[in-house]
Order: sequence, then C-alpha cells, then structure tokens
Amino acid sequence: MPTKRKGADLNRDTNKSRSIRNRRAQRTEEQVQEENTGARVRMAQLRQEQLDDTRAERNEVMRLEMKS
Repeated sequence: MPTKRKGADLNRDTNKSRSIRNRRAQRTEEQVQEENTGARVRMAQLRQEQLDDTRAERNEVMRLEMKS
C-alpha cells in the first residue's frame, strides 16, 4: 500500500503560479497605478450606491410612518 501524502508540496512551481508571477513582473508602474485608480473608483461607486440605497430605504420608512 502506498504511503499517504500528508500535504501538498508547497514549493511546487506550477504553470499557473508561474504565469501569475510572470504577469505581475511584466506590469509597468503605469499599469499598476491605472489598476489602483480603477479599484478606488469602483469602491467609491459602491459606497455611493450603498449610501443611496440607505437613504432611499430611510425615506420610504418615513413616508410609510407618515401615512399611518
């Protein structure tokens, strides 16, 4: 009976991990800055959407309470 492996070889250099490292190494500083800016813009948009949703929900609750 073969011996049971206790875990994966964490030092293994797989094609996927190698390609990810290569892609990261090839990014220019400008590309990194563009990606960071894009991420900041998306986060700001998400926060604004959440604020708008909260405001709309609060207004709806107030409107319903006024009718009661």
